[in-house]
Amino acid sequence: MVASVLAIKFRTQRHVLERERWRILIVIGGALWAVVLLPWTLWGASALAAEGSDFREDVLVGATLILTLGWVSVPVLITGLDDTLDPGRFASFGVGARRIMAGLTVAALLTIPVAFFTVFFLILTSVWRDLGAGPVIVAIVGAVLTVLSLVFVARVAAMWSTRVLASRRARGAAVAGIAVGLGLMAPLAWVLFSDGLDAVLENYLVVFLDQVAVTPVGAGMSAPNAAAVGDWFGVTWRLGELALWVLLLWGAWRANVAYALVNPKFRGAGTRRRDDTIIAAVKNAPMRGVLPTRSMAATAVRARLLRYWFSDPRYLANMMGVFVFPVVFVALVMPVTGLDVRWSFLAPVLLAASIGWGRHNDVAYDSSALWLDVVSGRIGVDVLRGRMSAIVAWALPATLVACAAIVAWSGLWQVAPALVGACVGVLGLTLGVSAVSSVVFPYRAPAPGENPLGAEVGSVGAGLVAQLVSSAATVVLLPLVIAPLVLALAVDPRWAWLACIAGLALGPAAYIAGVRLAGRAYDSRAGKLLGAVT
Repeated sequence: MVASVLAIKFRTQRHVLERERWRILIVIGGALWAVVLLPWTLWGASALAAEGSDFREDVLVGATLILTLGWVSVPVLITGLDDTLDPGRFASFGVGARRIMAGLTVAALLTIPVAFFTVFFLILTSVWRDLGAGPVIVAIVGAVLTVLSLVFVARVAAMWSTRVLASRRARGAAVAGIAVGLGLMAPLAWVLFSDGLDAVLENYLVVFLDQVAVTPVGAGMSAPNAAAVGDWFGVTWRLGELALWVLLLWGAWRANVAYALVNPKFRGAGTRRRDDTIIAAVKNAPMRGVLPTRSMAATAVRARLLRYWFSDPRYLANMMGVFVFPVVFVALVMPVTGLDVRWSFLAPVLLAASIGWGRHNDVAYDSSALWLDVVSGRIGVDVLRGRMSAIVAWALPATLVACAAIVAWSGLWQVAPALVGACVGVLGLTLGVSAVSSVVFPYRAPAPGENPLGAEVGSVGAGLVAQLVSSAATVVLLPLVIAPLVLALAVDPRWAWLACIAGLALGPAAYIAGVRLAGRAYDSRAGKLLGAVT
């Protein structure tokens, strides 16, 4: 079974490379990145070998902690996992988890990132060579177990997050967990702002790393130091703890694979509704005088997308992801780097930009309903108006709340109009660009019921083109609304009103123009659009 699974993986990858040349550039770029980093790793290991054993342990434990966080968060928030061997695709073959897990495990280990980090950790084991063969052997064992834990924790994180987004109760628990996590970050941010980075590093970092060293995350890197001082009992329980952690992660991954093999893909919110909210929205809009009858299509699309944004795991994953970086910037980046309080105004701008730019492939996410919109006639402008207005319905309030929170925290009320205008302008500009990009440069996205965090096979090349074009257009347009905000913060607060007027004028204008251009392109490219996203 291992040979069969590997054959599927490599054959699929070969076909994808033949069909989509962009992936070859990504592979070459990754290989060059690894080649460039390896000499620096050798230099770092040589420099670290000249330090004391306790300092070596602290550095290695800290590096492993950072890498673990990366292996957990990057697949969940940014790239997803390669869906070539998605367990759900084997459900129709009647194979069990016991037969397929060996092949999936070997396939997960035969990747370029795993090969690079294996070499990376093995190079770092050389820092213990001056203490004898015993610590080096222990370091090699710890390095291998650490790499296995990174691979398995990434698989578990991606698969569990997918299941969490597919369940209403689990989504509620996840939101509560995120709120608790943000609450726990607040004391850390307060300490960083009040004491400064140097004091925190001096008083808290060593203690924190000592605690991490006795957990499965740092046990593999702290075991060689225990061997160096002759604490072989400490070596045994550290490596045993890490080995048990690896087995637990593999078992959790196996349980998720078994679940995927016998459970159908998630297709809805899991509840039965008596009334159709989409039809009700269309029927009631003209009666309330909200919209003219000719805009019924926009109303229906808007109601459909609002339902998606608060129930579909794919949309929820996008919504949750846009809030991560602004929070991290204010809570960690600013206090760590000692930035002035005025830099906090960047957080709402980042939020607005990430929301708008992130929808550059918005049409592809609605591939199952795209057929209905296309056969309904030339209603492209109404479709795009409904899609974008559903985003504005939650994005604009979220951005304004972020603006109010930052202004209240910083106390710079005289610059508040500039921040509000800049954020509205950024949101409108990015949504206008994304509306056009989603129609002109579409690429395949995870379909309803598929892994919302998966990397869609065969979409990397088109995805790079769409992201580069939308990013370039965004970079060219955003200074029009951000520059007055910068002047208000750095030169004179009186620039705030110009920033407010510019943002409130240019943002909605770009939004309306983008929706209209995208709607016309939608009608003229309907056939190509269907072929590109399905």
